[in-house]
Amino acid sequence: MSDRGRILAVDYGERNVGLACSDELALTVSPLPSLPNRGKRDVLRRIAAAVSELGVRELVLGMPLRMDGSSGEAAARMEGVLRSLRQAVPVPVHGVDERLSTVEALEIWRAMAPRQRKRYRTVDSLAAAFILERHLEEH
Repeated sequence: MSDRGRILAVDYGERNVGLACSDELALTVSPLPSLPNRGKRDVLRRIAAAVSELGVRELVLGMPLRMDGSSGEAAARMEGVLRSLRQAVPVPVHGVDERLSTVEALEIWRAMAPRQRKRYRTVDSLAAAFILERHLEEH
């Protein structure tokens, strides 16, 4: 597999789905506008469209592990989303530890000007950016 192509990160939430994408060399990360969660089928369709439009070679999904690294109910729900994404997109899909990504994102969100916040709609895409940065650091 080529090392060229974008990587898309997904922070899947009940109300909003955060997205962030790398550049083609996977050096930089940019949050994208979040998607309102209008049901799993709609979200999967929109993520599949983003994969196609952006030329994504890999997708990572934030997995909400407990602070001790173990899986709980939230991680079990994300396992279902992970399976659905693997069926919906033609690229490899991996789960990535998302512990503290929302906390980090909220700190930055609170420091942003309202105009900056409007661009991303919600804090979820900033959380997706932290998830993607963690994935890139580990690989």
